[in-house]
Amino acid sequence: MIASILGISLWQYQEYERNKSKSSILPSELTLQNMEFKPLDKNHEFQMTGLIINNSEKYTLKSITLTVTTQECNTDRTNCLTVSEQQENVYITVPPHQARYFKKDIYLYSNQDVKNDLIWGHSIRYAISE
Repeated sequence: MIASILGISLWQYQEYERNKSKSSILPSELTLQNMEFKPLDKNHEFQMTGLIINNSEKYTLKSITLTVTTQECNTDRTNCLTVSEQQENVYITVPPHQARYFKKDIYLYSNQDVKNDLIWGHSIRYAISE
C-alpha cells in the first residue's frame, strides 16, 4: 500500500516537472528568423535552417517543437492545397537573451507528387527549458 502511494506520488512529481519545463518559456518569448527550406538530393527530403532567439529573462531553451506546414499553390498563390503538416523537434541550447542558428533535415510525409516550389509555414508549438 505504501509502495503504491509512493509510486503514484513519484509519477505525479515527474509529470509536474515535465510540464513545468514545457511552460517555463512561452512560444511568444521565442523568435524564429531567416527560416529556409531547401530541397536535398533525395525525394521528399529538405533542409530546414533558421535562427532561434530566446527572449526569456531567466530560462535556457533546450528544444522546441515546431508545426511545419507545406502547401502547393498555383502560380498566383491561390487554390493552395496542404500536402503536409507535421511536428518537428529541434534540440538546441540557447541561453536567455541569446540566439543560435540551427539546421535540420526533414522528410516530407506525403504520398503526393510534390514539387520543389512549395510554400512553407511554421509555428512554435512549445518549448522545453532548463
